[in-house]
Amino acid sequence: MALDAVIFDIDGTLVDSNPAHVEAWVAAFARLGYRIAADRVSAEIGKGGDKLVPSILGRAADRKDGDALRKAQTEEFLRLAGRTRLPVLPRAEELFAELRRRGIRTALATSSSGEQLDGLFRSAGTDFRKLADQSTSADDAEESKPAPDIVQAAVARLALAPTQCAMVGDTVFDAEACRGAGVACLGVRSGGNDVETLMRAGTRGVWRDTGDLLDHLDEALSVAAPGPVPVDQPLLDSLMREALAAAREGLAAGDAPIGAVLARGDGTVIGRGWNRMATGGIRTAHAEMAAFDDAGARIPVGARDLLLVSTLEPCVMCTGAAMETAVDVIAYGLRAPADAGTGRVAPPRSPDNGMPRIVGGILANESRALFEEWLRVNGNPEQRPYVEQLLQSTS
Repeated sequence: MALDAVIFDIDGTLVDSNPAHVEAWVAAFARLGYRIAADRVSAEIGKGGDKLVPSILGRAADRKDGDALRKAQTEEFLRLAGRTRLPVLPRAEELFAELRRRGIRTALATSSSGEQLDGLFRSAGTDFRKLADQSTSADDAEESKPAPDIVQAAVARLALAPTQCAMVGDTVFDAEACRGAGVACLGVRSGGNDVETLMRAGTRGVWRDTGDLLDHLDEALSVAAPGPVPVDQPLLDSLMREALAAAREGLAAGDAPIGAVLARGDGTVIGRGWNRMATGGIRTAHAEMAAFDDAGARIPVGARDLLLVSTLEPCVMCTGAAMETAVDVIAYGLRAPADAGTGRVAPPRSPDNGMPRIVGGILANESRALFEEWLRVNGNPEQRPYVEQLLQSTS
């Protein structure tokens, strides 16, 4: 089985509580003198209050009234949850039971606070914290969604690599948080977002609700992780060592020490290469492109389980090439400066392409040491400013 854990958002995914959150926010804004329409609030549901308030009112108003608004919203939500029954979405409990039966662990990751969860689960009549193996909330994250913090906290609680996990969520903010955390996102429409909206945000597939997801669980798990084995930390480290070996070849040849490998989902390397921009005089001769060229016909037609592993975060060109090749995972060592590619590309709209799971920081210090060595022994004048910027940005 290629997936070890599934992480769940809660509001709009497991419990039909988004309308109550909207109503609570409208009431909270009104209590402090702000007239905010429900549809304006609805567009922000999925974020935590730390992001929702400044998005609607601006930073100045957030500094003035943000804490009071967040406190008021919690009070209003608990009042609403206490007087009505917030329904559990179809067969959600069965989905947890089936995942457990298959040996797949579960976790919760929500932008709601622990206090709100207490009221939510009392209203719903089901405490999903008792069904999940691990649980996190806004209390465990510095920033709420769409920042990746809460998803990263759930992955850490599970003690897995991000690429061993998928997340089920109902908003674009869930998808954006997953992209930042390196976790595949599976979308559900139960929170009010349509298929196109969720796919454009980066989900790998969209289902009606948890019941529909349960009915198509084999398909969903395959979409989330199409390879034959989990992409765990030992596999990522092993492939990165191969990429580092290629980078050392580039260093020995006098070029910037960037190496990459292309592998099948079982970890079999089918292509490798190192950066030849200086030695070859070709600006597009990046390590990743060299790995694709080296793999050539060994890239199976229709394969969707490929792993691209590079010692340096890929640029826009190389990230685009990975998407065109339907690479499943991009893993890199050292983060590139702000104009690198993995954060600048949008999820594809074509079904022939895909948004890779992207995870960084793999043996990053070893990659950094190669660049430091390159500066000492070579330091090509044309490449030196970029390398100095790279090292400064990652110090």
